[in-house]
Amino acid sequence: NYFVSAITRFQPNSFHRVQERLPEVRFDLLPSALGGGFYHRFSASAAVLREDPPLGGSTLRSDRLDAYYTLSRPITPRDWLAFTPLVGGRLTHYTNSDGGRARTGNYLRLLGEAGFDAALRMSGTFDYQNPSWKINGLRHLLTPRLGYRYIPQADKGRAQIPRIDREVFATYLPLLGLDGVRSIDDLHATNTLRLGFDNTLQTRDPGLGSRDLLVFNLANDFRFKRRAGERTVSEIHAEVAAMPARWLQFD
Repeated sequence: NYFVSAITRFQPNSFHRVQERLPEVRFDLLPSALGGGFYHRFSASAAVLREDPPLGGSTLRSDRLDAYYTLSRPITPRDWLAFTPLVGGRLTHYTNSDGGRARTGNYLRLLGEAGFDAALRMSGTFDYQNPSWKINGLRHLLTPRLGYRYIPQADKGRAQIPRIDREVFATYLPLLGLDGVRSIDDLHATNTLRLGFDNTLQTRDPGLGSRDLLVFNLANDFRFKRRAGERTVSEIHAEVAAMPARWLQFD
């Protein structure tokens, strides 16, 4: 119920910025039952990080040990309702740090988080037939989701940490909690409630049982703790994917 992985990324030339990993080794324990309805998961990594900006600039470097642990307790009073409170912590140790705003060679950071995930599952079926598109009935799955994370001190130690694994622009919905986040050198205090609506349209499939035809998901964040320039309500994130045939997907 676990896996071990390793990745190496190096800078082959001097004119492109690369976040080097020389290397990074990870251990991941998948969610496992503890008894009493509780589940836990764990991950740890060791990485040698380097970044040499093109055309001069300060070299960033650090050797980093990182570990994350979370404990959750799913509650399912009905088959259509799931509520999962959780608590977690992330311990990160930096050594041989240099560059940027870092002023010390060693730094230890301990972060805690608390929150929950909730989902309400609904569905409806429709007797629609279209032999040309191999549609044999339709099923609409609607899943309203509510998630909350409170990470009060995620931005502490920023003056001692070289920002190598930092935030980058992306149109994907950002991760809400500490679990799985990659920009661990550039974290920010979080007090956020996320509301989302997942929509999936399916049809019967003789081999797979069912096949997705359309996915349309929406999500929005309500920030009780904001950074400079942020609004209380985030932009609306939308994800759309159409699969009119088994061999074709358009996102």
